[in-house]
Amino acid sequence: MKLHPGLQAWFAQTFQGMTEIQRKALPHTLAGQNTLILAPTGSGKTLSAFLSCLSELAVRADVGGLPNAVCAVYITPLKSLGRDIHRNLEEPLAAINANLEPGRRIRMEVRTGDTDLAARGKQQRQRPHLLLTTPESLSALLSQKGWQDGFAPACVIVDEVHALAESKRGSLLALTLERLEAKSPRPLQRIGLSATAWPVDVVCRLLFGARACAVASVDVRKAHRLEIVVPAEDHSLPAAGYNPYRVAQPVADLVANARCSLVFVTTRSAAEQLGLALKILLPEFDEQIGVHHSSIDRLSRLAIEAGLADGTMKAVVCSSSLELGVDFQSVDQVLLIGTPRGVSRALQRLGRSGHRVDGVADGSLVPLSLPDVMQAVALRRAAEQGRLDALRVPTAPLDVLAQALLGMSIERSWRLDEAYELVRKSGPYGQLSREDFDSVIEYLSGGGKVLGPYGTYGKIVVEHGEFRVASQKVARQYYMNIGTISDDYKVKVVSRGNKKLGEVEEQFIASLRPAEAFTIGGKVVAVERLHQNTAVVKPAEGQRVQTPRWMGAKMPLTARLAAEELELRRDLRSAWDSGGRAACCKILQRKWKVGSDVIARILTFLERQNRAAPIPVDSPVQVERVREGRSLLILFHVVAGRAINRSLAWVVGHRLGNAGSIVANHDDHSFLLSISPRDAPDEAQLRACFQPANFQADLRTILEQSEMLGRSFRPVAETGQLIQKRTYLGMNSPKASSWNGSLLYTTLLKHEPDHPLLREAVREVMHDLMDADRAAEQAEQIFEAKWEVFDLPRPSPFALPLFAAFSRETLLAQDPEKALDEMVAALYDGWELEQLA
Repeated sequence: MKLHPGLQAWFAQTFQGMTEIQRKALPHTLAGQNTLILAPTGSGKTLSAFLSCLSELAVRADVGGLPNAVCAVYITPLKSLGRDIHRNLEEPLAAINANLEPGRRIRMEVRTGDTDLAARGKQQRQRPHLLLTTPESLSALLSQKGWQDGFAPACVIVDEVHALAESKRGSLLALTLERLEAKSPRPLQRIGLSATAWPVDVVCRLLFGARACAVASVDVRKAHRLEIVVPAEDHSLPAAGYNPYRVAQPVADLVANARCSLVFVTTRSAAEQLGLALKILLPEFDEQIGVHHSSIDRLSRLAIEAGLADGTMKAVVCSSSLELGVDFQSVDQVLLIGTPRGVSRALQRLGRSGHRVDGVADGSLVPLSLPDVMQAVALRRAAEQGRLDALRVPTAPLDVLAQALLGMSIERSWRLDEAYELVRKSGPYGQLSREDFDSVIEYLSGGGKVLGPYGTYGKIVVEHGEFRVASQKVARQYYMNIGTISDDYKVKVVSRGNKKLGEVEEQFIASLRPAEAFTIGGKVVAVERLHQNTAVVKPAEGQRVQTPRWMGAKMPLTARLAAEELELRRDLRSAWDSGGRAACCKILQRKWKVGSDVIARILTFLERQNRAAPIPVDSPVQVERVREGRSLLILFHVVAGRAINRSLAWVVGHRLGNAGSIVANHDDHSFLLSISPRDAPDEAQLRACFQPANFQADLRTILEQSEMLGRSFRPVAETGQLIQKRTYLGMNSPKASSWNGSLLYTTLLKHEPDHPLLREAVREVMHDLMDADRAAEQAEQIFEAKWEVFDLPRPSPFALPLFAAFSRETLLAQDPEKALDEMVAALYDGWELEQLA
């Protein structure tokens, strides 16, 4: 099958030929096969999907005309990506429509939460043949009465699959695709797109369920340049901490020498900090330097994106909000400030430069500390070799199932058996038991022991083996609370002229002293007055400027990058043992391709570490014991990521708990226990605490005694439509929402411990947040491995990051960042004077 002539003519006039991925993908997509397309950013993979989709629409329009219905759907995780795709498709669509009669032309529209009422009304009357949307908006449309006859889909394209797979948005997407296919007159062709989705079988199961599919891929190791940039020799890097201010000058130098830079940091707070610093260091580009993240006002974000598109921005500092496939051809440099904790994430961000066929992705890693330098070396090698992180897809989340079934009940009446069969066709729910399905139906119908005041009234009516929505009130609440993203309560920040600048957490505003300045969108402001849920601000100046704190999750170290770091550590430990600095220098140059400036930083770090203890690796397991005031700190070096280390710390602390009061802490590379010296266990007692038997049972016991399950229950209850999201509750309701979530959790735990949403909260915390399966495996490895235990006068250099985080809460100085840096520097410098044993 060939492309439609009008589309073929446009392609021939626009491009010199097909790219490698287009040549590989089109035989499958044009034949109507389900296809997963894997290729680097800028390789032409998005067009490879749309060529077959547009060609199919054009042929149908030519032959008999298209119905007043959606015939093809494009799904994206980001609203901005939908707008970008709409802009890129205007030309080929215009070329096709130029050869069609006016009544047969193909319509294309974007539909997201940002679509205004007038546009929504028009779309309902005159449906787009090609709909560009998000999983949440599509799920809502499928339930609306006005769209009952609005779908006749033949093809769906899912972009940036990896961005959806690991969250419950992917589960909602999978169920939504099944609902969409139920409206299709024929099997729905599904096409998935990604640069970094891996393993292939996991992604195929998510998108296609058990259906047959083709995979078209090219080498993800697209030509790129990734350098590691450290400050000049006279500017030291600390042994701990991730303050972006300390590398502001070298970042400013890199920005000044490029046409347009995207500067990625790890948090929204860091974006605000570095954005302000760059404006100060590069005052001539003040108006061309922007800050972009999800808490900045939509119009401000759109203005920055427009500036990137037309090439008027010099630099944009962002967290994760611009890491997906929006095409900004003006960007010629990507800066990664602090390693982004994962190989796939680094490649995704790096791909934002050189975003064109045969373009070269040009970027630099700028480490924020000496351990960060080590991680940057490991990450760069993994990226060069295309070693991607493995995606972990949630298994059958019951809160998402409850939301989908409620949406289906609004759409029409369903037979229970029919609905169960539909759900089981989706990848995440392929093994869903009928008992779990029925328990969710029972909850939605108002069954169970917890009734009335907590919102578990019947949302659906079940009669004669069918179910339907109970009332229009339930339907309205469903639309207001659709989706899987739970927002903490926000306060809007507006200027005196009522221009919205963004949003911050309520607790942050409450913590500010009178007239204290803070940054939002790279601007320094102070609160002038508070009005309900709005903070009116004015321009401000001051030596002390606060950075808003947002409650987003920290990026965890991936298993792939952890393995790369351990390989680097093993290489360096072996080299040091055999030949000291010279041998380490040689392996860093030959195997790890590291420059002399980076090698110098690493060798000094290693030299001080070896004055304390050997370089920590995975075997033998290294343990440090350090007296800190009246406490003994026992620190385990375990490079496994914060989820696993948190699980290990909690279980080991719990198993030692009868010996006295124990405080635990963790990060991506280690965990520690603070204990009274008189209660200190010996090595045999410590080793017994890693006994793999009953590890997960003990972790479950700890979770039930902690606040984590209670805190995690509210978003599960929101997704499962048990309580309303905070966004729609008004100024005085957030505390009531939290209270109801906590109270519902304890009430269900007491009276209905088998409630599906309660079981989902446990599953999510145990497996998605705590990674209990891998934690149990890690415990077994530690239990069986050889140990080396060191009693030290101070934490070793490799232990300083966790020790600094552990000590941070006790710092009451006016400038805790400065106090923390001074404390870490003193401890690190102590090893410079230490004599080798």
